[in-house]
Amino acid sequence: MENEIPVNTQTEQATATQESQSKISLDQLVNLCIEKEASDIHFGEGSRIALRVEGKIIFIENIDALSKEDADAMIYSMLHSEDEQKRLERVREIDFSYTSSSGVNFRVNVFYQRGRLSAVMRMISKHIPTMDELGIPEEVKKFLDVREGLILVTGAAGSGKSTSVQAMLGYVNDNFIDHIITIENPIEHVFEDKKSFFSQRELGKDTLTMANALNSAMREDPNLIMISEINDLETLDHVLTVVETGHLVIASMSTKDARQTLERMVSMYPQSQQKQAQDRIADGLTCILAQDLVNRTDQSGRVAVYELLINDTGIRNILKHGNINQLRTAMQSGAKEGMITMDTYAYQLAEQGIIAQADVSRFAETD
Repeated sequence: MENEIPVNTQTEQATATQESQSKISLDQLVNLCIEKEASDIHFGEGSRIALRVEGKIIFIENIDALSKEDADAMIYSMLHSEDEQKRLERVREIDFSYTSSSGVNFRVNVFYQRGRLSAVMRMISKHIPTMDELGIPEEVKKFLDVREGLILVTGAAGSGKSTSVQAMLGYVNDNFIDHIITIENPIEHVFEDKKSFFSQRELGKDTLTMANALNSAMREDPNLIMISEINDLETLDHVLTVVETGHLVIASMSTKDARQTLERMVSMYPQSQQKQAQDRIADGLTCILAQDLVNRTDQSGRVAVYELLINDTGIRNILKHGNINQLRTAMQSGAKEGMITMDTYAYQLAEQGIIAQADVSRFAETD
């Protein structure tokens, strides 16, 4: 079938029986993920195993749905300690990093569904592409040079946000003598100190809460602080406070574009505090880099479609007055400064023959 991947689970030590042909070990699953260049592995009790390859879900052929014993064994073998097991059983979901026997790193989310354990593993490439290799707009480098403000990287799950953030940190590491603090859930890539040096902290292991870590970070003499995700008011409020003290913060949000990002940030605050929030965001924001991934037509793989909002005087006034409906026009007017909307970026990629013309319509404004 088109959406299935054949797999041979035989080993050199033993000839596979019909029963063993219907099962797969965690190591075999990881190796298949690497071989197929999959981004994610999905598995759990009572479910078939699937990989996400070039954005599409592909089931593994001839492998039965996992039993409770097999699913639990695979999941618990990845947990680092008895404390993590207890935390999973108590809070019913957990994020952690896992390094396979072949040395490949994964970000893992384990959760219960219908009372059954399930997991999603995202493969983390050892090679961090450069900003140039990813096609990140050149203007973003200028904001990394400024050393203060808030740079937001946004997009849906699986849109490549983490890769873009890592590329930015790699750029700083290659070019500046800085202290970089990362606060992650979990740590995805362990950076090697080059010109800069890193203090990488993981929620649940190195710090109990994002708020604690951010408060502490301001006393740890950082030049740059990276937050893996802003997903609640407490984190956003602490991030804005850190920015107001003159630090550079890079953070991610799961929002599709600049407009949705700004609306989400303001709406996190109670109605009575939203005007003050607009002012704080307008004063602290440097830029928003939104992105999505599209299948290439010129070669295999996917390419990022970007949107870049730069917080210039015009954008700042729009934010302070809450006139978000004027955002798109202002971004189009700011093209000379490097601003670009996602539909324009997609159109340019299609004109270059990198993506299909049909994919451009995905990014058209609907209102």
